[in-house]
Amino acid sequence: MKEGGARVDLGGGLRQYMAMADECVQELWISKSRIVAVLLQYDDYFQHDLWQLVSLPQTFALLLFLNAYQLFLAGARMALSGHPAAIFPLMRTALESASYGLLLEQQPALTEIWSNRHRSDADKRACRKTFTFDNAIAGVRDKSPDIHRLAKEAYEAAIDYGAHPNLKGVFWHIAVDNDRPDRMTAVSHTSLYSADHQETTRGLCACLDYGFLIISIIMLSSPTVSGKLTAELQTLNDAKEAAIAVYKSSTGDAVSGTP
Repeated sequence: MKEGGARVDLGGGLRQYMAMADECVQELWISKSRIVAVLLQYDDYFQHDLWQLVSLPQTFALLLFLNAYQLFLAGARMALSGHPAAIFPLMRTALESASYGLLLEQQPALTEIWSNRHRSDADKRACRKTFTFDNAIAGVRDKSPDIHRLAKEAYEAAIDYGAHPNLKGVFWHIAVDNDRPDRMTAVSHTSLYSADHQETTRGLCACLDYGFLIISIIMLSSPTVSGKLTAELQTLNDAKEAAIAVYKSSTGDAVSGTP
């Protein structure tokens, strides 16, 4: 950009976006990425083992848990596409859905408030007041202070890095070039990264962090937490940490799952 004029180039549009996203997915599927392998391990646990260990929740809680899983899948799809910024709105809502399910499982009487949200303005206000993330996740604190802390941190990180159009979420993917031969300043905003790009890996690591927390919240909704459940949760966390450690050792970068 220079005084007196500017030019906007949005690239190849939807067709190019989809083609590049699909290419990234295919490259990651055939890669030997340990992070992708653990992501598949988490998905398998969601589908099978999780429901063998937890008491079957009441209907509305179960529906919210399933919604959290579906949003996790959508977030994983975006991460595998090489679009890390797009996972955070999905993972934030997935955390909310899991925590609301936990709240309904622990306090079934609140089901009426949740299900009546759209009946009137008064019902909407009551639902908004009752169903906040802080209120919903509070039920985890006594059972696992560490999971409670991590869930709160991950929720705030999701807001910072894409769930809201904040400075971090937008400018993390901005590059400025002042050295063009035409004396213009180029401002580039990147949405898609290649399969081997650091930002794609960061997005996949974030999916593991959020997936672990969603599984943990669902587990902790059970009236009792067995030793077997705790051990399996530890196994999932160990797999996640080992996968992230491989990335750290190969790049020297610090990864916490969020940018």
